[in-house]
Amino acid sequence: MTLARNSCSTERMKRIALILFLFLLTPASPTQAAMTDWTEVQGGAVRLIASGPLENGQYQAGLEFLLDPGWHTYWRSPGEAGIPPRITLSDADNIGDLEILYPVPEHHDDGFSRSIVYHGGIVLPMQVFPEAAQKPVRLSIDVFFGICNEICVPGDASLSLDLTPETRADMIAAKLIARNLAAVPVTGGNDDLDITSVVPTSEGDRLVIRAKVAGDETPELFAAGPEGSFIGLPELTAHTEGEAYWELPTRGLAVSDEDNTLRLVLSAGGKAIEHLQPVDPGWVK
Repeated sequence: MTLARNSCSTERMKRIALILFLFLLTPASPTQAAMTDWTEVQGGAVRLIASGPLENGQYQAGLEFLLDPGWHTYWRSPGEAGIPPRITLSDADNIGDLEILYPVPEHHDDGFSRSIVYHGGIVLPMQVFPEAAQKPVRLSIDVFFGICNEICVPGDASLSLDLTPETRADMIAAKLIARNLAAVPVTGGNDDLDITSVVPTSEGDRLVIRAKVAGDETPELFAAGPEGSFIGLPELTAHTEGEAYWELPTRGLAVSDEDNTLRLVLSAGGKAIEHLQPVDPGWVK
């Protein structure tokens, strides 16, 4: 891949300097987990990090974005406009499975379109499961993503880390990954948050999504269709007495043999849940 490279802004240099300062305060060990160098793009930078040794059959890694003030990148579904991150394994070795997790994002309205984004510093946690637990892992990925301010530009990078069961803990990477793992929605509802029904309207051009929401705070709902879908944002139509309703257009919804799941992330009061809704083929127009 051709990497887009631009000089760091003053703000980004200050933030990178702070990270380096914190790194120097952390006691070194002879086999600390590696971090790749930053790959700089217009409006930010990206790198790959890992927290330490094999635990419970997996390595904890993360794709870290450091975005300049005013710039944003996109969630797994960008909303009405934008480029979602596309992360693919490239020349990887001894990886049985790779799970990429997405913290709760934000809504963004630029006056022309509404998007689902991340600002500032964000880590997409990655759970790496080796095929053979006692053998080294080569985590090598290609990533393509969109990054926007007043203009939108594509960013790409090729990043690699070597991980072994003997790798010592890296406290900085572990804290960065743990911070964003805590913001990943849990699967399934609870007493405070739950999506209780997803049904089509009589016209069949929208889905009505009903949720249980405790408290008075206005909830937020994010939707990501199956792979190949290009859907809009859910519209909040009612919020009263512990319940909320949204309508989501079915235009752009797609299904395949490999993926027929509509992912709904409900957030309120500092908590978030993810509801996995099978898509009825009759909803697809």
